[in-house]
Amino acid sequence: MSEVVNVVVTCTKDKRHPVAVECQLRNVPGVSIRERIQEWQTRTNRHWRECVRVADLYAGDHWANVRALESSYFKIDVWVCSAGYGLIHFDDRVAPYAATFSRSHPDSVAAQLPESDRLSAAQDWWSATASKWKTHFGDRPRSLTDLMAEYPKRSLLVVASDNYMRAIADDLRDGVSHLAESDQLAIVCAGVKSLDGLDQNLVPCDARMQTALGGARRSLNTRLAAKIIRESRQPPRATNLKKRYQKLLSEQPPIEKYNRQQLCDDEVKAFIRKQLRVSPKSQHSPLLRVLRDSNMACEQKRFANLYKEVVEALNG
Repeated sequence: MSEVVNVVVTCTKDKRHPVAVECQLRNVPGVSIRERIQEWQTRTNRHWRECVRVADLYAGDHWANVRALESSYFKIDVWVCSAGYGLIHFDDRVAPYAATFSRSHPDSVAAQLPESDRLSAAQDWWSATASKWKTHFGDRPRSLTDLMAEYPKRSLLVVASDNYMRAIADDLRDGVSHLAESDQLAIVCAGVKSLDGLDQNLVPCDARMQTALGGARRSLNTRLAAKIIRESRQPPRATNLKKRYQKLLSEQPPIEKYNRQQLCDDEVKAFIRKQLRVSPKSQHSPLLRVLRDSNMACEQKRFANLYKEVVEALNG
């Protein structure tokens, strides 16, 4: 196997190692991207003794799929879009951290910023990580544009949620021209049907694909990536993948609609308080799954905001 495929995945909030308080982005002050990222870099650098290999840092179903990526026909080189460190390699070493591009999370890169700066916070933060940590990771590419420029003949499979795609889309658009052929770039981002300038690179995927792939919806992207890699005898190309997976998607049944009980804000907060008494470190995403598994309903952003209110009240 001489050919190599670059696979770019996103980090996950679930970690296998404890995160120091000062390496949680919620605790980093600053009213601008520049101020926060400078302080963030200082704090994470102080914890270099705690650094672990990227491949061993993350946990959960999403990451289990990433660690299992394997092909009998070509080599896989895994890179990670990290909200904490930017573009990092599977073999890099970083300090455990808590940072995310999800806007509603306490460790969001947009937290504490003025309202006028929040819309572009993800893109601005991603761009800043590429320039701020150039020496920390040696000669490795620090942006997706750099990655495509360094490996113009490799296929590149990017697997990202819509939150992370919002951060990296400009970087992808800037970099695709460095590839020998534009369809060497294929993007898996479930639910996103159009991406300005990159529509031809999007692999069709939405929640209907869960029937074919199984597992939870939150890991749908990585499950589809695993299927693509497992079934491809040649490095994947967007042109072929679009045809194949549009057909598979069209064969799936409609998205299942759940008849869950709607809850008011006080009921949701009471549920959150009860769960936090049992497991004080639980984050909002796992708790929302517990709520929905109990046949109760709450929109994701609303749940995250209510979770934040409860946590602030408990800590206040």
